[in-house]
Amino acid sequence: RHALAATLVSCCLGVIAPLPAAAQPPDGVVPITSEPLHKVRFDNGRVRVIEAVLPQGKASLFHEHLYDGFFVFFRTAEITSEPFKGKQVPTTTPAGAVHFTSTASGPYSHRVIATGEVTVHVSVLELMLPIAANSASAAQDRFPPFDVALENSRGRIYRLKLNPGESVDAFTRPAGSAIFAISSGRISEKPEGKPARLWDFEPGHFRYVETGEELTLKNESPAPIELA
Repeated sequence: RHALAATLVSCCLGVIAPLPAAAQPPDGVVPITSEPLHKVRFDNGRVRVIEAVLPQGKASLFHEHLYDGFFVFFRTAEITSEPFKGKQVPTTTPAGAVHFTSTASGPYSHRVIATGEVTVHVSVLELMLPIAANSASAAQDRFPPFDVALENSRGRIYRLKLNPGESVDAFTRPAGSAIFAISSGRISEKPEGKPARLWDFEPGHFRYVETGEELTLKNESPAPIELA
Protein backbone atom coordinates (compact mmCIF):
# COMPACT_ATOMS: atom_id res chain seq x y z
CA ARG A 1 0.00 0.00 0.00
CA HIS A 2 1.42 3.36 -0.93
CA ALA A 3 0.79 6.48 1.10
CA LEU A 4 0.42 4.55 4.33
CA ALA A 5 3.97 3.43 4.41
CA ALA A 6 2.95 -0.11 5.12
CA THR A 7 2.74 -3.31 3.16
CA LEU A 8 -0.06 -5.79 2.98
CA VAL A 9 0.81 -9.32 2.01
CA SER A 10 -2.00 -11.70 1.18
CA CYS A 11 -0.48 -15.15 1.49
CA CYS A 12 -1.41 -18.40 -0.21
CA LEU A 13 -0.22 -20.94 2.35
CA GLY A 14 -1.82 -24.12 1.02
CA VAL A 15 -2.93 -26.91 3.31
CA ILE A 16 -1.66 -27.19 6.87
CA ALA A 17 0.88 -29.97 6.57
CA PRO A 18 4.08 -30.55 8.50
CA LEU A 19 7.36 -29.86 6.82
CA PRO A 20 10.07 -32.52 6.96
CA ALA A 21 12.56 -32.14 9.77
CA ALA A 22 15.27 -29.67 8.83
CA ALA A 23 18.84 -30.84 8.64
CA GLN A 24 21.55 -29.04 10.57
CA PRO A 25 23.03 -26.07 8.68
CA PRO A 26 26.56 -26.55 7.35
CA ASP A 27 29.58 -25.76 9.51
CA GLY A 28 30.09 -22.01 9.69
CA VAL A 29 26.36 -21.27 9.30
CA VAL A 30 23.86 -20.60 12.10
CA PRO A 31 20.05 -20.92 12.05
CA ILE A 32 18.48 -17.55 11.31
CA THR A 33 16.96 -17.56 14.80
CA SER A 34 20.50 -17.71 16.27
CA GLU A 35 21.87 -14.81 14.20
CA PRO A 36 22.29 -11.88 16.67
CA LEU A 37 21.11 -9.15 14.27
CA HIS A 38 17.92 -11.03 13.30
CA LYS A 39 15.00 -10.91 15.74
CA VAL A 40 11.78 -12.91 15.57
CA ARG A 41 8.92 -10.40 15.86
CA PHE A 42 5.97 -12.68 15.16
CA ASP A 43 5.36 -16.42 14.86
CA ASN A 44 1.98 -18.15 14.74
CA GLY A 45 3.23 -21.47 13.38
CA ARG A 46 2.11 -20.59 9.86
CA VAL A 47 3.98 -17.36 9.16
CA ARG A 48 6.95 -15.80 10.90
CA VAL A 49 8.31 -12.24 10.75
CA ILE A 50 12.02 -11.72 11.32
CA GLU A 51 13.47 -8.21 11.51
CA ALA A 52 17.12 -7.38 10.80
CA VAL A 53 18.86 -4.09 11.63
CA LEU A 54 22.49 -3.76 10.48
CA PRO A 55 24.41 -0.59 11.42
CA GLN A 56 26.75 0.94 8.86
CA GLY A 57 29.66 -1.40 8.09
CA LYS A 58 28.21 -4.26 10.13
CA ALA A 59 27.98 -7.81 8.74
CA SER A 60 25.66 -10.56 9.90
CA LEU A 61 26.85 -14.09 10.52
CA PHE A 62 26.26 -16.60 7.78
CA HIS A 63 22.73 -17.82 8.48
CA GLU A 64 20.26 -20.26 6.93
CA HIS A 65 16.81 -19.52 5.50
CA LEU A 66 14.48 -22.54 5.63
CA TYR A 67 11.27 -21.02 4.24
CA ASP A 68 10.03 -19.00 1.28
CA GLY A 69 10.04 -15.34 2.27
CA PHE A 70 8.82 -11.89 1.26
CA PHE A 71 11.39 -9.22 2.14
CA VAL A 72 10.38 -5.60 2.85
CA PHE A 73 13.03 -2.83 3.06
CA PHE A 74 12.34 0.22 5.23
CA ARG A 75 15.30 2.44 4.30
CA THR A 76 17.17 3.21 1.12
CA ALA A 77 20.50 1.50 1.68
CA GLU A 78 23.46 -0.17 0.04
CA ILE A 79 23.85 -3.81 1.02
CA THR A 80 25.97 -6.75 -0.03
CA SER A 81 24.62 -10.28 0.08
CA GLU A 82 27.25 -13.02 0.19
CA PRO A 83 26.03 -16.59 -0.42
CA PHE A 84 27.81 -19.19 1.71
CA LYS A 85 30.95 -20.12 -0.25
CA GLY A 86 29.76 -17.80 -3.01
CA LYS A 87 30.55 -14.36 -4.45
CA GLN A 88 29.39 -11.12 -2.91
CA VAL A 89 26.52 -9.33 -4.68
CA PRO A 90 26.21 -5.56 -3.95
CA THR A 91 22.82 -3.91 -4.40
CA THR A 92 21.02 -0.68 -3.56
CA THR A 93 17.52 -1.16 -2.15
CA PRO A 94 15.10 1.80 -1.98
CA ALA A 95 12.73 2.26 0.94
CA GLY A 96 9.60 0.24 0.24
CA ALA A 97 11.33 -2.28 -2.01
CA VAL A 98 9.97 -5.82 -1.80
CA HIS A 99 11.63 -9.07 -2.85
CA PHE A 100 10.79 -12.77 -2.72
CA THR A 101 13.19 -15.63 -2.10
CA SER A 102 12.23 -19.24 -2.78
CA THR A 103 13.47 -22.33 -0.98
CA ALA A 104 11.90 -24.70 -3.50
CA SER A 105 15.36 -26.14 -4.19
CA GLY A 106 16.22 -26.30 -0.48
CA PRO A 107 17.41 -23.94 2.25
CA TYR A 108 19.89 -21.24 1.37
CA SER A 109 22.59 -19.63 3.46
CA HIS A 110 24.19 -16.20 3.20
CA ARG A 111 25.33 -13.21 5.16
CA VAL A 112 24.42 -9.54 4.70
CA ILE A 113 26.79 -6.57 4.96
CA ALA A 114 25.70 -2.94 5.39
CA THR A 115 28.13 -1.45 2.90
CA GLY A 116 26.55 2.01 2.55
CA GLU A 117 26.37 5.11 4.74
CA VAL A 118 23.16 4.22 6.58
CA THR A 119 21.74 1.44 8.74
CA VAL A 120 20.04 -1.39 6.86
CA HIS A 121 16.52 -2.14 8.10
CA VAL A 122 14.60 -5.07 6.60
CA SER A 123 11.99 -7.63 7.62
CA VAL A 124 11.16 -10.98 6.06
CA LEU A 125 7.74 -12.60 6.20
CA GLU A 126 8.45 -16.34 6.11
CA LEU A 127 5.81 -18.78 4.89
CA MET A 128 6.25 -21.79 7.15
CA LEU A 129 3.74 -24.09 5.44
CA PRO A 130 4.17 -25.69 2.02
CA ILE A 131 1.81 -24.75 -0.77
CA ALA A 132 -0.66 -27.49 -1.75
CA ALA A 133 -0.26 -28.89 -5.23
CA ASN A 134 -3.90 -28.13 -6.06
CA SER A 135 -4.17 -24.75 -4.34
CA ALA A 136 -4.76 -21.50 -6.20
CA SER A 137 -1.66 -19.73 -7.39
CA ALA A 138 -2.68 -16.59 -5.49
CA ALA A 139 -5.72 -14.86 -4.12
CA GLN A 140 -7.84 -13.55 -6.98
CA ASP A 141 -9.18 -10.47 -5.19
CA ARG A 142 -8.00 -7.14 -6.55
CA PHE A 143 -8.15 -3.81 -4.77
CA PRO A 144 -8.03 -0.91 -7.26
CA PRO A 145 -6.77 1.66 -4.70
CA PHE A 146 -3.71 -0.50 -4.05
CA ASP A 147 -0.86 -1.16 -6.43
CA VAL A 148 0.38 -4.72 -6.79
CA ALA A 149 4.09 -4.59 -5.97
CA LEU A 150 4.84 -8.31 -6.26
CA GLU A 151 2.83 -11.44 -6.95
CA ASN A 152 3.58 -15.13 -7.30
CA SER A 153 2.20 -18.53 -6.33
CA ARG A 154 2.94 -17.83 -2.66
CA GLY A 155 1.14 -14.53 -2.27
CA ARG A 156 0.74 -10.93 -3.33
CA ILE A 157 2.11 -7.67 -1.96
CA TYR A 158 0.08 -4.48 -2.32
CA ARG A 159 1.33 -0.93 -1.76
CA LEU A 160 -0.79 1.95 -0.56
CA LYS A 161 0.21 5.62 -0.45
CA LEU A 162 -2.12 8.23 1.00
CA ASN A 163 -1.74 11.98 1.20
CA PRO A 164 -2.79 13.82 4.38
CA GLY A 165 -6.55 13.45 4.87
CA GLU A 166 -6.87 11.09 1.90
CA SER A 167 -9.01 7.98 2.35
CA VAL A 168 -9.71 4.67 0.66
CA ASP A 169 -13.22 3.49 -0.17
CA ALA A 170 -14.53 0.38 1.55
CA PHE A 171 -12.75 -2.85 0.60
CA THR A 172 -12.49 -6.34 2.05
CA ARG A 173 -9.12 -7.08 3.64
CA PRO A 174 -8.43 -10.84 3.43
CA ALA A 175 -7.73 -12.97 6.47
CA GLY A 176 -4.06 -13.78 6.86
CA SER A 177 -2.81 -10.33 5.78
CA ALA A 178 0.49 -8.90 6.97
CA ILE A 179 0.86 -5.11 7.13
CA PHE A 180 4.27 -3.38 7.24
CA ALA A 181 4.80 0.34 7.82
CA ILE A 182 7.27 1.89 5.41
CA SER A 183 6.89 5.39 6.87
CA SER A 184 5.86 7.07 10.08
CA GLY A 185 2.25 8.13 10.43
CA ARG A 186 -1.25 7.48 11.70
CA ILE A 187 -4.22 5.88 9.97
CA SER A 188 -7.77 5.29 11.03
CA GLU A 189 -9.49 2.02 10.15
CA LYS A 190 -13.28 2.04 10.06
CA PRO A 191 -14.71 -1.50 9.89
CA GLU A 192 -18.25 -1.97 8.60
CA GLY A 193 -20.67 -1.31 11.48
CA LYS A 194 -17.90 -0.72 14.07
CA PRO A 195 -16.13 2.30 15.61
CA ALA A 196 -12.99 3.60 13.94
CA ARG A 197 -9.64 2.58 15.41
CA LEU A 198 -6.29 4.35 15.13
CA TRP A 199 -2.86 2.92 14.35
CA ASP A 200 0.29 4.98 14.99
CA PHE A 201 3.34 3.51 13.35
CA GLU A 202 7.03 3.94 12.56
CA PRO A 203 9.04 2.34 9.74
CA GLY A 204 9.29 -1.39 10.37
CA HIS A 205 6.17 -1.67 12.52
CA PHE A 206 4.15 -4.75 11.71
CA ARG A 207 0.64 -6.14 12.15
CA TYR A 208 -0.86 -9.49 11.20
CA VAL A 209 -4.61 -9.73 10.56
CA GLU A 210 -6.05 -13.17 11.30
CA THR A 211 -9.64 -12.49 10.14
CA GLY A 212 -11.02 -10.76 7.08
CA GLU A 213 -13.21 -7.68 7.32
CA GLU A 214 -14.67 -4.86 5.25
CA LEU A 215 -13.29 -1.43 6.15
CA THR A 216 -12.18 2.01 4.99
CA LEU A 217 -8.81 3.65 5.65
CA LYS A 218 -7.85 7.31 6.12
CA ASN A 219 -4.51 9.03 6.56
CA GLU A 220 -4.79 11.03 9.79
CA SER A 221 -1.18 12.29 9.54
CA PRO A 222 0.06 15.74 8.41
CA ALA A 223 2.36 14.02 5.87
CA PRO A 224 1.99 11.29 3.21
CA ILE A 225 2.19 7.73 4.42
CA GLU A 226 3.02 4.41 2.75
CA LEU A 227 2.08 0.86 3.70
CA ALA A 228 2.97 -2.49 2.21
